[in-house]
Amino acid sequence: MKVTIFDGYIDEPSRLGVPPYISPYPRYVAGAVIAAGHEPEYLGIDHWRQGKRPSGDVLFIISGALVPGKYLRTMPMSANELSAVIGGLGIETHVWYSSEPPQAVDGAAHVWGCDPDAYIHDLLTDGTPKKRRRTPEEWASWPVLGVPIIREHIDYPQPLIAELDMSYGCPHYISGGCSFCTEPLFGEPVFRDEKDVIAEIKALLKAGCTNFRLGGQSCIFSYKALGVGETDRPKPNVKAISTFFKGVSQLPGIKVLHTDNADPGIIASHPEEAEKILEIIVKTCTSGNLLSLGMESADPLVVERNNLNSTADEVLAAIRAINRAGSEIGPTGLPKLLPGLNILAGLEGETAETFAINTDFLKNVLNSDLLLRRINIRQVAPTRKLFIKPGNKKSFIRFKEWVRDEIDPVMLDRVAPTGTVLADVFAEVKIGKIMFGRQIGTYPILVGIPQKIEPGIFLDVKVTSHGSRSLTAVEYPLDINHCELSAMEALPGIGRKRAIRIFNARPLKGTGDLENALDEATLANAIIDFVRF
Repeated sequence: MKVTIFDGYIDEPSRLGVPPYISPYPRYVAGAVIAAGHEPEYLGIDHWRQGKRPSGDVLFIISGALVPGKYLRTMPMSANELSAVIGGLGIETHVWYSSEPPQAVDGAAHVWGCDPDAYIHDLLTDGTPKKRRRTPEEWASWPVLGVPIIREHIDYPQPLIAELDMSYGCPHYISGGCSFCTEPLFGEPVFRDEKDVIAEIKALLKAGCTNFRLGGQSCIFSYKALGVGETDRPKPNVKAISTFFKGVSQLPGIKVLHTDNADPGIIASHPEEAEKILEIIVKTCTSGNLLSLGMESADPLVVERNNLNSTADEVLAAIRAINRAGSEIGPTGLPKLLPGLNILAGLEGETAETFAINTDFLKNVLNSDLLLRRINIRQVAPTRKLFIKPGNKKSFIRFKEWVRDEIDPVMLDRVAPTGTVLADVFAEVKIGKIMFGRQIGTYPILVGIPQKIEPGIFLDVKVTSHGSRSLTAVEYPLDINHCELSAMEALPGIGRKRAIRIFNARPLKGTGDLENALDEATLANAIIDFVRF
């Protein structure tokens, strides 16, 4: 029997599945299908959009964007698309959701609150699917068995990045967890064995995947931590984390290795262990890496009312620690490791004053000359409970606009100042006359390139200016004699009139010709490092 695994692209707080990412779920389900003695077929929602249809006897749909964001090239399957897929095939169909769906669609069995791979395996082996979690043995074998299906992904082999699970659950569960988060509902965290994750990476490398993100965990510092189940601030297990990263470092062929979530409360409570782990991450992972810190709110009242995992002072301590360890520039052109910050609006206890407190916190970070790679601001989603909207929409909008206008551009300039060379930017999509691209990794910076660049290629670019959440850059080195007028116009200090003067003076043979065209030696010398003749 053939089972079509239909990837609707999940987007969870700790797992990304929208291209160029592939979440673990399709691989796990494929492994479970193979273990049950059947044949898996992978089909993404983008394949469907392009007209491809499933050929399996059973259709298993993976769906659910818990924290839908803004996407560049594609997006998760919509509710209308889900209805169209279910209604247009006439075969046995099962839909798995990463959370309870808003409404079921006729024509399929709907399931949530379990592991999709365990569900499909039980369905195929005894005809009675159970809502259960996978066993440790299944978690060790199914991810490796299911690896070959990545070859059917639209982004294989590049820029595909495989999302990897290290654990599920959160140590904060012991005190009830954060009010909005579903991870504590799993109960005591379960950690994969180091050798099992390494075996999965090894299999993915053999199959042609070279980019990896250790996103599937609530906190990388909590991996196999000492005291889980006794305290919500367990002591980081430096030995286990060192063993894992040492094993990964011995695997040849990795191009990108990044992380994601980190609990600032853990970092602040165990500074010595955190410092050692930060050193390991910086040494082993590739540059441009990020640790996302879930502050959610700097308001002490909101922290207390929602049982958040850290105070504003602890978050600031974590930001300082990550800056100390990772601010050195790496081969990608970006700092090796920087913090990101998550802020949630709509939590219990929030008032207009909350946003003033958040503003003061960010001003403190800015004035302390610290770096933040990313500030993610969003409204809380009712994934665990309903939140009563307190009527602070105007305050929220003003705060978000202030961050985008006053904080983001400054941070972006600090992280990637004008003249920074960003290596291996993947050209993704053309919008108007601008080609937009990103490096491969965790929450990469969006780069606008005002040139005719073919989509699907990697290129080095040099930063010319900054927006609130994106950079403008030109191909590096820029062929000054053959590039577009728009590319010359984007160079620092040039603008349209000077770009026209350069354009009319072509061909240029060297610095002297550039100086003559601009009639300004200082300006010519300022851009000479951007160009080639």
